[in-house]
Amino acid sequence: MFPMQEAGTSVASRYSAYLTALAGLAIIVLGTVLGLVAGIASRGDDRDDALQLPPGVPDPTEVIVEWDRSFRDADCETFRQTTTADFRSEYGQAEADYSTCAGFRDGLEEIQAGKPRDFWRTYRIEVTEVSVDGSRARIETEETWEYLERGDVETASDTYTYDLVLLDGEWLIDDASFLYDGSEMPA
Repeated sequence: MFPMQEAGTSVASRYSAYLTALAGLAIIVLGTVLGLVAGIASRGDDRDDALQLPPGVPDPTEVIVEWDRSFRDADCETFRQTTTADFRSEYGQAEADYSTCAGFRDGLEEIQAGKPRDFWRTYRIEVTEVSVDGSRARIETEETWEYLERGDVETASDTYTYDLVLLDGEWLIDDASFLYDGSEMPA
């Protein structure tokens, strides 16, 4: 063979190897991208799948978020829309009478006493468990916030359990229990 043919053959085989490597890389990149897209698309909200709610029944966890927002925004109307009358008359997080909007505002003042001005900004809710049985639901949360302890900002958290009832297509808080022991309040 002529030396030129060997060089030509060598260039062709190198080119073929290059194309093979490039095709392999493209397959890997495409597979990775498709895997990421499929993973993101399938994430969704796992709670919706686990709850298996009937069509038209709202997610009960939304009520907890709205209820907590009513405290942050000092919104008595939302507080009333997310709770039953029995709950409002018996709610005892503070000494206030939550069955009235005036009592709701008094309760907010008690809750906020000794906490930083931006207390509600620091308040975080994580839903840890949800169970639904017909027109009743139970939701457990871990709630975290900041407060002042002798002038220093501290962090506290508590486990809350909310019992809800489904009335006229809306979930309402009917009972709540807190493991809160008041330990974050200044002495």
